[in-house]
Amino acid sequence: MSVWRPAQRMARRSLRRNLARSVLIALLIGLPVAVATFADVLHRSSESPARDAYLTLGSADAKLVVTASQQLVEFEVNSEWYGEYTPGKQRRDPATVDVAGLLPPGTLLEESSHEGNGGSLLLRHGKEYDETWLDVAPMPSRFQPDRLDLRAGRYPRSGEVALSEHTADRLDAGAGDTVTDELTGTTLRVSGVVRDEQCLRCGGVFAQPGQTIVPLRHPPGELEWEAAQRELLVDLPAGTDANALAHRLADQGVLLYPRATYLHPGDYRDAEDALTLDEVRGAALTALIVGLGLLEVVLLAGAAFAVGARKQVRDMGLISAGGASPRQLRAVLLVQGAALGVVGTAGGVVAGLLVARLGWPLWEWLNGSVLPVYRFGPEILIAVVVGVLSGVLAAVVPAIGAARMQPLDALAARFRVSRQRSRRAGAVGGVGVLVGATLGLVGSGQMAADFEEYAATLATARETGISMMAPSPTTPIALILAGAVIAIAGLVLAMPFVIGGLGRLAARLPLTGRLAVRDADRHRHRTGPAASAIMLAVAGSVVAAFAIAGNARAEEARWIPQLPPHTMHVYPSYGGELAGGAAGQTKAVDEAARRAADLLPEGTVLGPAELGYPTSASPQEEPADAGSVESLWFESHAVCSASCVTYSGGGSAAVADPALVRLTLGRELTADESAALERGEALALSPSLVDAAGTVSASLDARAEIRPDGSYVETDVPRISLPARVVERTSFYSSLPVVFMSAETAQRHGLVPLPSGTRLVSYGADATPTQVRAAREAVRADRLATAFVQQPYEDDDELGLLAVGGLAALVTLIGVGIAVALSAAEGRRELTTLSAVGAPPRVRRRLAGAQALVISGVGALLGVVLGCFVSYALRATFGAPSFTVPWANLAGVGLGVPLLAALLAVACTRSRTPMLERRE
Repeated sequence: MSVWRPAQRMARRSLRRNLARSVLIALLIGLPVAVATFADVLHRSSESPARDAYLTLGSADAKLVVTASQQLVEFEVNSEWYGEYTPGKQRRDPATVDVAGLLPPGTLLEESSHEGNGGSLLLRHGKEYDETWLDVAPMPSRFQPDRLDLRAGRYPRSGEVALSEHTADRLDAGAGDTVTDELTGTTLRVSGVVRDEQCLRCGGVFAQPGQTIVPLRHPPGELEWEAAQRELLVDLPAGTDANALAHRLADQGVLLYPRATYLHPGDYRDAEDALTLDEVRGAALTALIVGLGLLEVVLLAGAAFAVGARKQVRDMGLISAGGASPRQLRAVLLVQGAALGVVGTAGGVVAGLLVARLGWPLWEWLNGSVLPVYRFGPEILIAVVVGVLSGVLAAVVPAIGAARMQPLDALAARFRVSRQRSRRAGAVGGVGVLVGATLGLVGSGQMAADFEEYAATLATARETGISMMAPSPTTPIALILAGAVIAIAGLVLAMPFVIGGLGRLAARLPLTGRLAVRDADRHRHRTGPAASAIMLAVAGSVVAAFAIAGNARAEEARWIPQLPPHTMHVYPSYGGELAGGAAGQTKAVDEAARRAADLLPEGTVLGPAELGYPTSASPQEEPADAGSVESLWFESHAVCSASCVTYSGGGSAAVADPALVRLTLGRELTADESAALERGEALALSPSLVDAAGTVSASLDARAEIRPDGSYVETDVPRISLPARVVERTSFYSSLPVVFMSAETAQRHGLVPLPSGTRLVSYGADATPTQVRAAREAVRADRLATAFVQQPYEDDDELGLLAVGGLAALVTLIGVGIAVALSAAEGRRELTTLSAVGAPPRVRRRLAGAQALVISGVGALLGVVLGCFVSYALRATFGAPSFTVPWANLAGVGLGVPLLAALLAVACTRSRTPMLERRE
């Protein structure tokens, strides 16, 4: 008690007396705490189970789903998103189920919002179009009164619809207007505009339940009983056992999701596996980032605290002369650090909570849905502990130094520098750098073999469609990261020694350069931490830049185009089948493709050469009607591990039409390849398609047949196997066939052309962008078809590189600003002496610029070297097939940022200083 109570009183006086410096340190500590608090609030609020329960149920007790099965077998109460159930064999129409009769008396029911009941819509109002979906929901809702918030007009009545804000803006329509569904020709009357709180930026058309707004359509191949299931919200009588009720309803083919399954989803899912390796990696990386961030704050705050400690050196001398022990001297400064940590942390928590709360509408808009709950978790306590700890750690080194001073030195404000101690710290730091570099090289060597294999597959990805994910073995990465941490610690220890070594160059520099270097050498207590903080920020940005550049290069190598150049893909517009069914769809696409070909030089429409199999007959029987043809998919036999990325795990087949073959292969067939087709062999465009027996094969999908009594059975369709030979190609295209055969071979195996409703249009290389744009507009003229043209690969890593470079520049400028400001405060009497001996006013500005250049230059240079080494050791994990260097980013943070810091220091520094009395 005798130690800490006086220290507390002295700390309060010192903080009030040096308010500006105290505020600076508190801000440095509080800023990361505010960011952590803000991030925790948004994460907890957006991921809260209470939010999921509110958006799904409102005030209801449960969600009820009437399935098309008469009974659910092997049922367990589970979460809607993690649970599974097995439907029984007997089918029914969910609309015929008396739901109220299955529930306890007094239960309240309401139809739930059910997207897609009316299918997709292509709405037109005047000259504006919007593709969206019809959503059926009660308006207003008993359990979700704010689900669709009315913004204009009124809620719809029978035969009317309400538009979401997004759709209303797209169509420029509002209450009282009419819009037309181009897919069915139905005219819809708009009664009002609503805000959908479940998706604030989504389009949507909303109608009351129990009516048919547009003719019912289902996506091709979807069974009607799947689309017709009913969803309701229920409010159960008090005392009802929801879990027991869920089991009783499952026997009737009805799913019940009680509110507890949304509020506590972890209690209703299968036992999770033990901690995974990826989770361990993520936790270790998070701890590393937090640790480096803490070190960054400690270094910047420590530099400011060191200057403050030197300002108090006479007070410390008086305390020591009065009989204070070294422990009591340390306590004075440690209490100041703890007090600043508490103040900064408290301010950071309050600021983070206020920013999160005051900007809530903006965060909801960015999130895409409302955030009905305001939550924060124990992570804020961790941020508080880290903040207070950073304040204490910032004071540790100055406190130790103050306790070691002799009373006479402290009273005279003399700071003796022990060269032996400085050399010892430099030696320890050098050993740390060597150990860290060795660990990094060892870890990099362990990944060399995996990296070579990865680079080899990536080099051929454009031809084969197969590549691997970048290797990321745990042990080598751990060695590299451990080496990086040790190297960083060594550089931080050796930084004052490095800055001291610059003093030997001072004699050859101009006046301001000599003064700046000698000032940095003399005051290593502040220049060392500031340069170390800049080094950390620059090294982090350099590693991030290497990762972004490497990933971008890998994505470019792995990028597989869908179509060859000078090819247009014409397909039906989003929205399901047209009024004329498959035949009408095919006719519309054919007409659109011909319109495009007429506007393009050498425009040619390729016929429907892709093959399929009839669903109502086996391949050995006569082909069925063209409208019941299913796509044929040939299988890949490549062994692809979890790290494998493949675009050729199989593909479609087509008749070897010369134009399609030329488009796919980029060349004509050779005589041997043509002879193989005549012999009944297939041409495989990838070795992975051919098995050990030299054949390609396709498993035809099992088909479900529904009987008149509502039950269904699955019938297996035989496999197709063909002898094959592999042909070479120049590039892989994911939207083109991978197997070719002759028309006779296809007919012999019962294969027929697939009426897919899509067409390819090839055109000459001399087509201008204007002609291509006009052809695409011609395809979309009747809004029934859409055109796709493959665009060249675009490198979009510039924004990421700019962001990491900007972050490094920001931290550098903050560190330089603190260091220069502290230098000006600490060296005010030296500047006064310069003015007294006749130095012109501009020397002050030049000196500030030189000081900024020295501190930022040393930190940036070492940061670039450290970042490049770590990036080289980790190069295998970045994705690039070779070491990719982001030269522009390195030049920006290594050269541009120090020059910018120097210019800003010159611009923001006053030329004249007030005259002060100086006595030595």
